[in-house]
Amino acid sequence: MIVVTDKEANQVSDALAVNRIDFDQQYLEKGAHGLMLMNSIPCSFLKDNSCTIYEHRFEGCREFPALHLAGFNQRLFTHFMHYDRCPIIFNVIERLKIVLNFENTLYND
Repeated sequence: MIVVTDKEANQVSDALAVNRIDFDQQYLEKGAHGLMLMNSIPCSFLKDNSCTIYEHRFEGCREFPALHLAGFNQRLFTHFMHYDRCPIIFNVIERLKIVLNFENTLYND
């Protein structure tokens, strides 16, 4: 879930030379409490695992994968959802498997 502020939406729509109303209709949806959210997962601006609006990316994207923020355990679904897309998440999860002595017993019978 990528939250987008008015300022960010204005900056990206300007960078794309897209009318703000058209930008909102194509890329955003209204969430709870009036939040604006990107309307697709993965993000519409992610192509070949690269951000096509990198210089203008949203604050949530700048922080992604937010491993420096508290609450890692509450964001596990997000981490696993992006495991195959994000090399940072992939490497952290693979390292955790080693540190935690993870064994996949499902297929070892």
